[in-house]
Amino acid sequence: MGLPELKQKIQMQIEEADERLLRIVSSVFDNYLNEKCSDDAQVNLMSIEEKKAIHEALIQVANKQTIAHDLVMEETKERYSKYFKNED
Repeated sequence: MGLPELKQKIQMQIEEADERLLRIVSSVFDNYLNEKCSDDAQVNLMSIEEKKAIHEALIQVANKQTIAHDLVMEETKERYSKYFKNED
């Protein structure tokens, strides 16, 4: 079923819906639109530098230019051992 058919089906169902169903559908739309606006707002809050850094990081991941978490933790514990005295 394509988008035009789906819209037509929903319009027909709305025409025949009772008040309870219309309130439920309205609530679903409100929640969806609020979520979408919130997601868009979060993306737009990022600076150009942040977006560029994320883009570069994704390229590094795609090119397998990453370091394993265990190795990073090992090196961090060696370099900053005084902060990890209670571990191990």
